[in-house]
Amino acid sequence: MHIIPLFTLILVSLLVSLTAEEWKPVQKPGLIPTSMFEVDPSLEVTVWATSPMLYNPTNMDIDHEGRFWVTEGVNYRGRNGTRPNGDRIVVLQDTDNDGTCDTSHTFVQEKGLIAPMGVAVFDNVIYLSQPPDLIAYTDVNRNLVFEPEIDKREVILTGFNAINHDHSLHSLTSGPDGKFYFNNGNCGAVFTDKSGKTFYMGGTYGGSGANWPADHLKNSGRESGDGHVWTSGFAVRMDPDGSNAEIVSHGLRNSYEQILTSFGDMFQNDNDDPRACRTSYALEFGCAGYFTRDAMQRNKAVRRPGQPYTRVHWRQDDPGTMDAGDVYGGGSPTGITFYENGALGEKWEGLLLSCEAALNTIFGYKPVPKEGTFELERFVFLTSNPGKEYDGADFSGRKEITKNENGKISPTLFRPSDVTVGPDGAVYFSDWFDPRIGASSHLDESFSGTIYRVAPKGFKPKAPKIDLKNVKGQIMALRSSAINTR
Repeated sequence: MHIIPLFTLILVSLLVSLTAEEWKPVQKPGLIPTSMFEVDPSLEVTVWATSPMLYNPTNMDIDHEGRFWVTEGVNYRGRNGTRPNGDRIVVLQDTDNDGTCDTSHTFVQEKGLIAPMGVAVFDNVIYLSQPPDLIAYTDVNRNLVFEPEIDKREVILTGFNAINHDHSLHSLTSGPDGKFYFNNGNCGAVFTDKSGKTFYMGGTYGGSGANWPADHLKNSGRESGDGHVWTSGFAVRMDPDGSNAEIVSHGLRNSYEQILTSFGDMFQNDNDDPRACRTSYALEFGCAGYFTRDAMQRNKAVRRPGQPYTRVHWRQDDPGTMDAGDVYGGGSPTGITFYENGALGEKWEGLLLSCEAALNTIFGYKPVPKEGTFELERFVFLTSNPGKEYDGADFSGRKEITKNENGKISPTLFRPSDVTVGPDGAVYFSDWFDPRIGASSHLDESFSGTIYRVAPKGFKPKAPKIDLKNVKGQIMALRSSAINTR
């Protein structure tokens, strides 16, 4: 009785892995040449991996052995169905230690994976943010391939809006307290943690139908199981098994990613293309002010005469609202990370990095404590577009939107989607590569993606060998430059 289901499961798995390779983009891949990037003279940019090793990277993590785990978004929004067997997590490796990726393979591919926006790796457990679920895959035999008949797949939490929407469930990161942190945009959620507490994350933004499984609109203003009324977007802290969840920040718009320092300070960037994008310190339990505290109105409903848009957008003149941080206007912030130590040198220690896809730039900050928050003085860490002639974003309009045709590469095709620090101490960033950003769309028919490395000139990458079974290896892990290894 048990042989037929198991055989069927293996056969289906095999068919998926075989047919997945039949999909090919209709256009040849492209990438931003490293010569187009402007960066500090002490550093250089090199290509670590590019298509066809990966496509449309939405998020990435690097494990303690230096392997890259990347979520792909080929089926993003209007392109859903382009890859019939669903999107993937791919694993990329440099097996000959020459400083560039030489092998790539699928860890998992499912029809239900539709442009997942987050991946996090802790030893042999891989967390995936795929609305409505936060999923944990345990690679039991550690062969870097998810095999349903051997490995474990568990939905840690569920109830996050919306499927195939970038204002939804984003990446998970670890904190120095041993807790896990993740965030969700203003699509809202109704979820119950493993301790039995239900959280109603309401607001006025949303829809209905199969892609909106949680009725957060109906539950806006409703008291959650912890006795508080919360609004979306929001950030959550929880135990690794999904228990003891807490809302640590709310009232955000589309908080794209969060990062914690070794001191527990949390920073995030808020994706709000029109006029009020920002990078900010997330005060614990603070309200960012995008929705009113009852979740029934947006910020514009309480605008005062003469009040600047950037202040009303984050309700900076209302009591109970945390400092908005660096509000810089139109843009599209994505991945964020904090560089504490590593190969870049002492000059760069304490560096907050925020990807800005609409501005073709990665911003840098050196946070300075100030009056209960942090002063964030922005500078350009890296850009492909020093002339600031933007194109393809909602705030800039569509001027010439140059597709990847005939080898013509425009600096506005650079759309950084994530940035992180590797165990070798270098900074790595991924490029979505598209003439369009915003309006939940993309135009690049090559679905190209590239991972670049930023390091001192002549850098020879080498991830230290860490044995987590002994005290020496555990101390090495705590000292690692890679956040999720620490």
